[in-house]
Amino acid sequence: MKLRNMTERITFYSVQMGINPETHRPIKDQKVKEFTVWAEVPKLSVREFVQNSSNVGFRKESPTFLIAFKTLKEIQSNWLINWRGKWYEITGMDPDYAKRDLTKITAQEVIQNGSDR
Repeated sequence: MKLRNMTERITFYSVQMGINPETHRPIKDQKVKEFTVWAEVPKLSVREFVQNSSNVGFRKESPTFLIAFKTLKEIQSNWLINWRGKWYEITGMDPDYAKRDLTKITAQEVIQNGSDR
């Protein structure tokens, strides 16, 4: 694992029920910050780019994050990731149990009300 490649900060959030302190009514989707880690966002190889050239879209809509294997808490698949001011839902996790050095996380950008596009 090369730590010098981990140049991006990503924050994991869980989504829980909460209570609005002003109205004392339940809030359905309250984001609770779990922890922040350094991550590497690897570039797309030429082979992958050519193979997926028929899929129109930007890499930032579905990034892959590489983080250290050991984290403060076990990452849950229903958590959200905040990276560069955008929200992403976790679509896949692949911990390297053999070497125990990296965890690969694939994500998809969350579209708020369809008005971002």
